[in-house]
Amino acid sequence: MLSKKFNSIRARLFFASALLLPVFLGVTGFFLDRAFQTSLLTAEKARLQRNIYLLFSAADLPNKPLRKNEQPRLIMPKELKDKDFERINSGLYAYLYNDKKELVWQSNSTSLQTPPTYDQISPVLQDRQPAEIIFEFENENYFIAYSDIFWVVAKNREVPFRFVAVHDSEDFINEKNAYRNQLWKWLGAVGILLLIAQTAILRWGLQPLKKLAISLKAMQSGDTTDIEGDHPGELQDIVDNLNQVLAREQALRQRYRNSLSDLAHSLKTPLAVMQAKLSQASADEELQQLAADQVARMNQVVSYQLQRAVSSQQRGSHQRADLEPIVQRLLAALQKVYANKHVSVTVDLAPHSIFGGDEQDLMEVMGNITENAFKYGGSKVMIQSEIQNHQLVVKISDDGPGVPEAQQTRILERGHRLDTSLPGQGIGLAVAADIVHSYDGTLVVSKSALGGAQFKLVLPLAG
Repeated sequence: MLSKKFNSIRARLFFASALLLPVFLGVTGFFLDRAFQTSLLTAEKARLQRNIYLLFSAADLPNKPLRKNEQPRLIMPKELKDKDFERINSGLYAYLYNDKKELVWQSNSTSLQTPPTYDQISPVLQDRQPAEIIFEFENENYFIAYSDIFWVVAKNREVPFRFVAVHDSEDFINEKNAYRNQLWKWLGAVGILLLIAQTAILRWGLQPLKKLAISLKAMQSGDTTDIEGDHPGELQDIVDNLNQVLAREQALRQRYRNSLSDLAHSLKTPLAVMQAKLSQASADEELQQLAADQVARMNQVVSYQLQRAVSSQQRGSHQRADLEPIVQRLLAALQKVYANKHVSVTVDLAPHSIFGGDEQDLMEVMGNITENAFKYGGSKVMIQSEIQNHQLVVKISDDGPGVPEAQQTRILERGHRLDTSLPGQGIGLAVAADIVHSYDGTLVVSKSALGGAQFKLVLPLAG
């Protein structure tokens, strides 16, 4: 049940934020509280220090010289500059002790206070510097600052006096508690606002995923064929990869459909030959031989087309096919078929013209294009090959009417034909183009030097 509740990116992020946010705010509040308390203590220390200096400056020796065996003393003014020393129970008190540890003076604000004894205040430290101010903050009720100063009361005679300033800690505690209460209220409000903001940010940040899900659903329902729209950089690579996978899958399905069409096209010619010969056959032996040859040809075509449809993704770099014997076989067959045209063929093949692919694929491509050259050309056909940039370039040219520039791209589309007077289905060149593209090659139609059409093939060269 718990795993189902958190089977969501939004729920996981919100839960993590809800757990970490109080911890973060708690740590922040703790350090802010300590920092504020430190600042209060620093301010308290500075005030007590000023008060000690005030007592120093206010104290003075009597005008009369000390008599023999007279106890040294200091005279303090009736009123001090800091009025808090004059107000009863103001919370700020001052005391003066002599070297006998006796209280010799106290401020007017101490009227209702019991003065601390000398021993209640930390004893004089022997290694302390003269007039050094000591602060005592351990007491929960008071802050105390005191300093021992040696006063020259006679020639070659110094007497220590202890000046003590005491401040009630009530104001400090009240201010600290007020700040602490206000701090936690503000942090609580900030925490709630951050959770609300986090929820809004999560909703906004996860919007691209929701948009992606909608696109996938639309594609599943058939409204679109790929994932459309702009996506954040983190998702764009995924979207691009998905679109590539979908494009491959669609291309594969289209390839299956095309292969079935190609199969019908490839079977049509052998069947037409059989039909024509059957009508002209004069002997059973000739009919049987022809039927056997054409049936074998049909079986070969069926096997090849089906194999090409299912194994186009399984080609390996070890496949190779020599161009020259394939050209020779094709020319031998076509010159018989088109013997009445007396076609003159020029063959100029570069050495090592070896195709890096399946021999049947090369046979199909060369067969379709060369047959078109014989069918639509005049009396000349030229077949050339060369090696360029580690690729096999094959050019098939004729001296026929050629292909208009506006039709040079469309002629490679399935079902498009320039001359409808001759038999055919208009998919032979589309089959050739399909095979060439499956090898990442190119097939370009242009005007040849012979005056007709030129088909330029760029195919992978066998390694």
